[in-house]
Amino acid sequence: MVRRATRVYVGCTVADVPQRSGRRRRHESTAEIMTDTGNASSIRVALKASNGRYVSAERGGSAPLRATQRTIGRWETFEMLYQGDGRVAFKAANGRYVSNQGDGSQPLIPNRDQIGPSETFEVTTLGGDRLALIASSGGYVSAGDDGGQPLQANRQTAGAGETFQVAPLDAQSKPLAEPAGAAVEVKRTAVVAPASAVVAPASAPAVFTVCFSGTGCTRDEGEVSRPESNKDIYCDRTGYIPVRIHKEISGDLRATHPSVTVRGVGENDWSVPRHDSEPLVFSGPLTADKTLLSYVKSYSGGDQLSKVTQLDGWSAPALALHGANLAAASGARQLNFIGHSRGAVEAIMAAWFLYAYGSDQIRQLPVNIFAIDPVPGTGDWYSILTQLPPNVIHYVGVYSWDQCVQPADQPFSALVPRPNGLMMGKDNHIQLTNYRWYPWDRWKYLADDSQKQDPLKPAGDPQPTGYELFACRGRHGTVAGNATSNGAYDPKDVSDEVKPVPELVYRIARAYLTQWGVSFPALSAVSDGAMTLRRDININHRVFDAMGGGATRTSALPDRPYVRRVSSIYGRNPFNTYFMDDVVGDPPYTMAYPVTKDRTDAGWVKWKFL
Repeated sequence: MVRRATRVYVGCTVADVPQRSGRRRRHESTAEIMTDTGNASSIRVALKASNGRYVSAERGGSAPLRATQRTIGRWETFEMLYQGDGRVAFKAANGRYVSNQGDGSQPLIPNRDQIGPSETFEVTTLGGDRLALIASSGGYVSAGDDGGQPLQANRQTAGAGETFQVAPLDAQSKPLAEPAGAAVEVKRTAVVAPASAVVAPASAPAVFTVCFSGTGCTRDEGEVSRPESNKDIYCDRTGYIPVRIHKEISGDLRATHPSVTVRGVGENDWSVPRHDSEPLVFSGPLTADKTLLSYVKSYSGGDQLSKVTQLDGWSAPALALHGANLAAASGARQLNFIGHSRGAVEAIMAAWFLYAYGSDQIRQLPVNIFAIDPVPGTGDWYSILTQLPPNVIHYVGVYSWDQCVQPADQPFSALVPRPNGLMMGKDNHIQLTNYRWYPWDRWKYLADDSQKQDPLKPAGDPQPTGYELFACRGRHGTVAGNATSNGAYDPKDVSDEVKPVPELVYRIARAYLTQWGVSFPALSAVSDGAMTLRRDININHRVFDAMGGGATRTSALPDRPYVRRVSSIYGRNPFNTYFMDDVVGDPPYTMAYPVTKDRTDAGWVKWKFL
């Protein structure tokens, strides 16, 4: 699969390569070759085509680029300047920028004094030190089938002629001693650590729980009203589930022990003060990659209320790193993460950050995740979203069935991460991908080489352990506590017929957290049992049918517009999704789940229907 080094996911509800923190130093010369060119960073590189020769700016840069040279000299050295959003520009030794002439109708030549659209290229990583370049005109840069033709952005797909090896160079234009694309192999056959593996302070809890709020949600969501959110839209017995769970564990919304909340993307911490937020914890105990620290710094403190951020989701990694640091600092011997929407996605990222940037003791901490409708949003889904790291020992995902009315629901494709080796009873070893030639936002590509079996594809393998997927009626907000009949935000629309959904999810969350060592001081606020709630959901199915476009989901329109999409595939291709009514298999005939006549190919992992 083509991997594009592009910006983080964008969407409605949310998320490269880190080092093994503290255990392996970055190649020192990588920092030495970094230069500052305004807002763009740059490194020196040489590009080798499929013919084994280096791309050269021939005749002093006055001729088209060609891969003709066996060694690297002045004219084979290019300054690669980062332009943001995974795009770069190249400056040749003549001091001019490589330009895509005629939108791909002419060869590339370094003849421009400024960087414009024709001088920017999107980097597509192809594994290790290999890449492809896409010009602004949409064509792949090609050296021809034999690798020796003038470079031209005129191909629609990336084959051998469109694949280049990148060689990072030092200040003297000499290749770095360490090979580009070196991977860090982490070998562990088990993740669960014995109780003595982490020496916690006497006051440290045995279990610490981090509750991640979804996009646009505060740390007192559902408990206090504010102009953007009336607390009365939530089921009175469950509130907004991640926040209510924290309140029930710790006894106070602002408590930070034995649980803590993390604010949502594009929001501040509390309803009051409305336009200020608390600083996030980035500096430890985890030793994060400096590209991650650079990325997240603007999302800490001050007024973080932003509709733009709620749409693009770019602050999610900052909140994930914050939550991971709080968890690591707790001294607990086991960590539980619960989150909704992008908060659930942050829980997965936080587990990766613990594993990649923690000490040996922190890496061994077992992590349990309860994910309520995880949704990264549209755009690039990083590999650290679609694969569970080795330290996760339990994953429970609850996915809403009726978030499927097009086009408003298109950005709500749900994330179904792949189980790790431990869950499959297989080798739990991974490789931390390390694109050393790509010094920008390395943290994003941590799991590029660690993707395990796709749970949404058909297969006859045994079912994973510690990995459970639930389908539930209702919309994206319904499963997190919203009790309105349409999933919207007007308390006048609250319906008693909807409340069994958040009540059931709340009960399930408490049950799993109890199983994972959490002690709740008070009894559950929901007295009805799971069977009663499931019965009520199915009896009152008409209200949920209306949420998703009606009782009949089969449509004369193409591409099943009334069926939700889910995915376990990283990258930015919006078509890399599955129809939810395919992968879940057939609902029990006694349960009212509207499906289409087109469904087929149930996934390997068996879903449970609530």
